[in-house]
Amino acid sequence: MSEKSFQDAQNPIEALELYLSSYDNLYGKVQITTAQRAVEHLFEDWRGTRVLEIGAGGGIWTEWFLKKQAGVTCIEIRKPILEGNRKKNPAADFILGDATTVRVGEREREFDLVFAKDVIEHIEDDAKFLRNMNAHLKDGGKIVVITQNSLCLNFLIQGSYHYLRGNTAWCGWNPEHVRFYNYLSLKRKLADAGFETRQWFGSYYIPYLLLRDHLGKIFESKLFCAIELLGLSNIFPLGIFGWNIGVVAEKRRDLR
Repeated sequence: MSEKSFQDAQNPIEALELYLSSYDNLYGKVQITTAQRAVEHLFEDWRGTRVLEIGAGGGIWTEWFLKKQAGVTCIEIRKPILEGNRKKNPAADFILGDATTVRVGEREREFDLVFAKDVIEHIEDDAKFLRNMNAHLKDGGKIVVITQNSLCLNFLIQGSYHYLRGNTAWCGWNPEHVRFYNYLSLKRKLADAGFETRQWFGSYYIPYLLLRDHLGKIFESKLFCAIELLGLSNIFPLGIFGWNIGVVAEKRRDLR
């Protein structure tokens, strides 16, 4: 994708506008709806729940957690978008830092939930990142990881296309991605970091964006999001086959 990203913005207002506009489309809205449906019931009562949000960006999820009356601490590595989120959601706490090494608060194991959407695929040492997140969770705390999936129709089409053209290092639409995940690799990574997977969910099963780009905007239709909109993407095994794959996992042991 050649459009300017919020990651390139140098001031908070521009970064926030670019971030929010990137979700103002069918793809972004359905992805958020699907994830909210999966996360909504993690806690019977969100009031007082402590959430550590990683790569919080422009605060779509920060705002959602705050409306649930959760306490939110946001970790962000880019200062402009962090400041944009801070202006939008002043009730949250904000830390500029690297989630692989960051330590939050005077003591760890304080959080009920770690939420990391579109983050892990950017991190070189993903094992270290997951262990650090484990250390910040209470016993029985949960982590939600959402990333791109190599076990899906979109990857089969686009990945094969790029591979045949010699671009064997293709990692999706964002050049800052370092790897793909799937149900098996992500489950293994989480297990190694002390988590047990509990639920899988996904979105973007039918690659309508490819059809739209080549055959016209008529293909950008909710018809192609029926799996997500009918709530079927939270049901195993459908949950493991979307281009966007999400997992809820629970802390089982402390590896520190």
